[in-house]
Amino acid sequence: MMAGGYELRSVQNERLTVSPYLALVLIHSIQFGLGYLSMSIKPVQFAGHDAWISVLLTGIGFHIIIWMIYQLLNRNRSDIIEIHRQFFGKWVGGALNFLFIVYFLINSSYQLRLFIEVIQVWLFPELETWALALVLLLLIYYIVSSGFRVILGICTLSLAQHTLIFSMLFTAPFFHFANLKPVLDHSLNDLVLAAKEMTFPYMGVEILLFCYTFIKNPEKSQKWAQIGNAITMFFYLLVIFFSILLFKYEQLAKEIWPEFTKYKFVHMPFIERFDFIGATCLIFGLFPISCLFLWASSRTMKITFGTRQLTALAIFILLVFIVVCCIPNRKTIESVQMGLSKVGLVIVYVYIPCMYLTDLVRWKARRA
Repeated sequence: MMAGGYELRSVQNERLTVSPYLALVLIHSIQFGLGYLSMSIKPVQFAGHDAWISVLLTGIGFHIIIWMIYQLLNRNRSDIIEIHRQFFGKWVGGALNFLFIVYFLINSSYQLRLFIEVIQVWLFPELETWALALVLLLLIYYIVSSGFRVILGICTLSLAQHTLIFSMLFTAPFFHFANLKPVLDHSLNDLVLAAKEMTFPYMGVEILLFCYTFIKNPEKSQKWAQIGNAITMFFYLLVIFFSILLFKYEQLAKEIWPEFTKYKFVHMPFIERFDFIGATCLIFGLFPISCLFLWASSRTMKITFGTRQLTALAIFILLVFIVVCCIPNRKTIESVQMGLSKVGLVIVYVYIPCMYLTDLVRWKARRA
């Protein structure tokens, strides 16, 4: 199968592809990472008890973005790596691919450092950053080097973390339903500002641009990707509602990771510290994001610059290790997160719509 002279190598070998319904797992697992730990703080500061409306607005916006991604990819029957070269030529297209490599590597470093910070704060205060980073990156290298299908298997396994949502039933006696009233008490500007803060937790759908050709009959996977985004929206609504019902705005502003504070309400006769379990289970949110981003960056390096993917992966693992060790504290972690959030806004609301419109104009020009 050819697309603009580009051979879809992954489609030729069917054993490397995954079924269309796994797009649901792909989208949801990469969205529902570690960002939800503190995602309710800033939206509630802007929109108060109406922050749940911003969750819906952002989720609907990402449904539109996923539709644009599939329109772009379905028309070109290729991934974004080759589309860049088709649209902008070898040098500019290669530069755009390289920018995505950098973005993925920084995002992977951020996710890993955030996880280590949580472990250091809640479980092992004396744990050295480099030691845990080394162990986790060796596991990630093993998973990524095993191929895309194995990564999707890890993504499927990560769904086990959702069983923790039932622990929130222990917080029901402490709900203050008056915190939800009055509805629509904030301006449209407040809701938009809160929706802007919600963009980063929804990020990850851009991975479709890179793994499209690894999905069997990829055009049939769009409905599953949309369902995956809808499931993410449902869980984020639960997170926001629990935060609004449990905390006053003044309390929430002082929290670092409100999700862990909620675990303190959980009491079981055979578990003394349920928050320890919550912190440990975050590894299910870390692996899908880090593995997919490192896989996409190493594969992009292979196709764009002709390097061996495993060689590129080993180099990127080393770079991520160095970056993680160079992020000293939570203040720096938050600075990295703010930078990634700004880049994410550009990717979602500027880059993807521009690519969609450019392709639409090219397509109509060819038909004219």
